[in-house]
Amino acid sequence: FGAMADYCVVRASQLVPKPPVLTWEEAAANTLCASTAYRMLVGEHGARIKQGDIVLVWGATGGLGGYAVQMAKNGGAIPVGIVGSQEKAEAARRLGCDIVITREEIGLDHDPTDDPRQVMAIGRRLGQLVRDRAGRDPDVVFEHVGRATFGISVFVARRGGTVVTCGSSTGYQHVYDNRYLWMQLK
Repeated sequence: FGAMADYCVVRASQLVPKPPVLTWEEAAANTLCASTAYRMLVGEHGARIKQGDIVLVWGATGGLGGYAVQMAKNGGAIPVGIVGSQEKAEAARRLGCDIVITREEIGLDHDPTDDPRQVMAIGRRLGQLVRDRAGRDPDVVFEHVGRATFGISVFVARRGGTVVTCGSSTGYQHVYDNRYLWMQLK
């Protein structure tokens, strides 16, 4: 796929100087996560978020999620972060999350099975929390976790909403109920 190339050719406008305080690996990680989040949320073929959009971000304090939160916030959207602990909830708030939900609150303290009833139950709890705290279902779901959350993301996005995805760190074989994608025009 070209990601392991020793050399590549890019336009000069695509380059930025490496900050001297960062290693080459640190500098690459930042631009990789930031450009991926930008492509997913802002880019021409991404969600094209706009002011007032509710953007649900899984892993809101991780590399991708942290940038997604900041881009949503700075773009005038309402970032809703999902995190794994109270410590991460505080970090998500510092990044700009208006609303923070822990995995424990939605009953996702472990990876869900492929049982559609369990996925729907978690999706219902998450949807209710988002509606209670933000006023409506998410316009955009920033999904990069993969198998463990993809079905929930499809379920919880608003009718006509958008799920943007990449990565799939918990597995590439996503199981979801197609009725929530197809019948609700997501």
